[in-house]
Amino acid sequence: MMENEKVKVYFPDGHLEKPIWDALVTAGYRLGKTERGYLIDVDHPKLVFKQVRPQIMPFYIEMGKGDGGITGEDILQNWMLKSNLKNVEVLEELPLRPTKLVVAISEEIYPDVYTIDDFKEKVGDRQVFIASEFPEIAKMYAEKHGLNAVVFDPIGKTEASLLPPMPEADLIIEITEFGTTLKENMCRIIDVVMDKVHSVFIVNKESLKDEEKKQIMENLVTDLKEVIESRNLVSFYFNVPDENDLKKIINYLTENGFDPTISPLAKGGAAVHIIVDKSRVKFLKPIVRSMGAKRIATSPVITFGD
Repeated sequence: MMENEKVKVYFPDGHLEKPIWDALVTAGYRLGKTERGYLIDVDHPKLVFKQVRPQIMPFYIEMGKGDGGITGEDILQNWMLKSNLKNVEVLEELPLRPTKLVVAISEEIYPDVYTIDDFKEKVGDRQVFIASEFPEIAKMYAEKHGLNAVVFDPIGKTEASLLPPMPEADLIIEITEFGTTLKENMCRIIDVVMDKVHSVFIVNKESLKDEEKKQIMENLVTDLKEVIESRNLVSFYFNVPDENDLKKIINYLTENGFDPTISPLAKGGAAVHIIVDKSRVKFLKPIVRSMGAKRIATSPVITFGD
């Protein structure tokens, strides 16, 4: 990597923008949008962030226009089917909540269709229209199920193409997290193409051959992962005023996989601290309380490293 050269990373817009932005800020990066809004200022001397749609990132990175970027597995798979990308690989899967790639129809147009087999029986051999931002995946799906289909990309707002009167599509293949938007538009999910679609950090293979670039991107991904994974963790504190209770509490915690920090209290006894998944707090509190714990408290925590 030349002295003045920087690592160019594509920053996602859309639903990925806020969680990635918040995670980086929490990890200590100072970010700010430029006047035009496409370049993102970052207080790292070797990083350049440019904001683009995740849908185009695999192409840019394949062409060597950037070193890395954050996109979805569904987008990457669609590009792989379309162009057989040779210069792009996944560096890491990010621990963000996964989405699903689903098949849906209009409840109003097809009130008796609940499965893809129902749909096939209903339409027979007639030509159907499938709308999807993942046209290559949609074509493969249509071939797999023997549908006489015309596939098109609606360029956003995919579910709108199902809405009557005179909908543009018979079927859509769309990404969803909870299915709320689909339900609001009276769309019914009848099949799942990808049950878990993860966000991934993709890189140009040539960039990985540069050790400095590789290290900068690996450190960036590590910072993202540590912050995101820490969102389910809390610091769990309590006092044990009676030293006779301390041993059994320590034994219980160590037997359950914790390595508590023990600090002496000025008036005797000890303060105990562990890091725990927040979902376990409601079970831990009554147990340690029954063993003599007092002044139980929690606070958010960000852990860096194991």
